[in-house]
Amino acid sequence: MFDVVYAIGTAENNDEWLWFLIVLRESLGGLQPVIMSDRKSALLFSVPRVSRIENHTYYVRHARENFLTYAAKVGIHLQASKDLLKEVFNRVVYALTGVEYGLTMDELWKFKPEFAAWVECNDPEPLG
Repeated sequence: MFDVVYAIGTAENNDEWLWFLIVLRESLGGLQPVIMSDRKSALLFSVPRVSRIENHTYYVRHARENFLTYAAKVGIHLQASKDLLKEVFNRVVYALTGVEYGLTMDELWKFKPEFAAWVECNDPEPLG
């Protein structure tokens, strides 16, 4: 895994990302790179128009940061609680099977339903 390019655009919007991804695909001779991102709305719009959806995945660090930001908004501030949430979140995103994913999500639903709902709303499948 390596960075292909960094780009400078006028704004981070649908048109800019769509243009960038088209140019990237053409530069790679039509190869379909895997796009790792935090899945901002412009990327959610652009990637499926240029590539297969299975070629778009979360960069887990961003997903975990977004998850912990949400946790802070709903009152999780103690470091021990944050560490526990990180550990459970990592088990969810790195689940190797559907069964493992389901068991970990069940654990999250029992611990804090709003956190399990956040994961499901952001992507109902393993993210890693």
